[in-house]
Amino acid sequence: MTAEIKIRARRISEEVFNQGDVAVLDDLLAPGYTQYLAAEDRTTNAAELAAFVAGTRRAFPDLRVHTEEQIVEGDTLVQRLILTGTHQGDAFAGLPPATGARLCVPMVDVYRFDPDGRFTHRWTLWDEHAVRTQLGLTAAPGTP
Repeated sequence: MTAEIKIRARRISEEVFNQGDVAVLDDLLAPGYTQYLAAEDRTTNAAELAAFVAGTRRAFPDLRVHTEEQIVEGDTLVQRLILTGTHQGDAFAGLPPATGARLCVPMVDVYRFDPDGRFTHRWTLWDEHAVRTQLGLTAAPGTP
C-alpha cells in the first residue's frame, strides 16, 4: 500500500494544485477530513481546501507544486514539496492583482490515512516568512 499512498498524495499536488481539478478530492479525502495550517494556527476542511486551491490558482495561474520526497510509515505519509508561481492574476493575501511577484516556497505535509487509503488529516507547514518576503509583504532580512 506504500506505493499507492504516495501516488494518491502526488495526485493532490498534480491534479488538484497543478491542474485545478478539485473534484478528485472526493476520491482522495475521507469524510470529515481535517487540515491543520500551522502558519495560521487553524484548521480547514475539504471544501475550504478546494476554495483555497481555486483562489490561489486564480492569483497564480502558473502555480506548480513539485513533490521532492515522500516517506510512508504505518498510517502516516510525510512529504517535502516546493511550491512555485507568479502572481499574475487576482488579488492575494492583501496584494493588489498581478504584481508579478514570484514564489518559490518549501513546504512539508504530514498526512494520516485510513485503511482504504483516503486521507483523514493533513498538517501543512510552509515557510510563511519566505511567502511574505517574496510577495513583498515583509522586508527581506537586512533591508531597511
